[in-house]
Amino acid sequence: MNITITKPGLYFDFDPAAYLRDPCPKPSFSQSIAKVLLDQSPAHARLAHPRLSRPDAEPQDYNADRAIGDAAHALLLGRGKRLAVADFGDWRTAAAKLFKADAIDEGTTPILTHHMARAYAMVKAAREQIAEADLPELFSSDGDCEVVAAWTEDGLWCRTMIDWLGASRMVVADYKTTGMTCAPHAIEDRPSLMGWDIQAAMHERALDTLDADNAGRRAHFYINQENDPPYALSVIRISEADLTMGRKKLGMAADIWRRCMISGEWPRYPAEVVMSRPRQYLETKFLEREIAHDERKQRAPLAVDHFMGG
Repeated sequence: MNITITKPGLYFDFDPAAYLRDPCPKPSFSQSIAKVLLDQSPAHARLAHPRLSRPDAEPQDYNADRAIGDAAHALLLGRGKRLAVADFGDWRTAAAKLFKADAIDEGTTPILTHHMARAYAMVKAAREQIAEADLPELFSSDGDCEVVAAWTEDGLWCRTMIDWLGASRMVVADYKTTGMTCAPHAIEDRPSLMGWDIQAAMHERALDTLDADNAGRRAHFYINQENDPPYALSVIRISEADLTMGRKKLGMAADIWRRCMISGEWPRYPAEVVMSRPRQYLETKFLEREIAHDERKQRAPLAVDHFMGG
């Protein structure tokens, strides 16, 4: 079904597949395209955009973590990818392969029964832990899920999808599942490493444009949950420091996008020789080792010479 957006605004009950195809009047800028522009090049971003020059993509191989994450997302939000639950232990039989192929052809996401059971367990655990974190309103009925925001900046269209937006428009939350640890000490820098700072800045930019009265007063949360038992999660609130960096990154990506859209030119990497440079922490680690080696040599030169094969 072809669904289009004709004017800026917040859109509810929007078809996720239509959003991914880009329903704006002109090819629009999104946080996922911003990440490609910053991590790679405009040429890569052009190929990744559904309305520009996206190549025919091969169907993705079944990935248990991705399937469980997609299912948990749909269950927690009550919206998301349409699922086709397969009553098979794996995809090796002819019947299972046919089921998977038919599901993909119909635009649904195939998932094995036992993986769907894990998604149910994840969501049950998520709701319990969110309540324990004294944030019971997150992903509750006192808000809207998968809210699409579309707006214009200097004639260019932008779009983003917010997993959950509180009724007051003051609380924004996104749900991320992972095979990595979500222990509090391990996730403090995850927003900057995973590009969630850019996503939060994009949500902020959309809401500040469409709901200017609440600009600067919103709280942005990420719920990061492990997809293996005991399905532990941590709630991350995006700091002002991360938002500031996210705004800077997004601003640079938006500038690149604007220039490419106006010029019609989508360059690859700059034609220049890159000088190698060691990672600072590796350099520091070796210099510390070198100092320790010199100290040992001064204390026992013969022992060190013997150790070094002298």
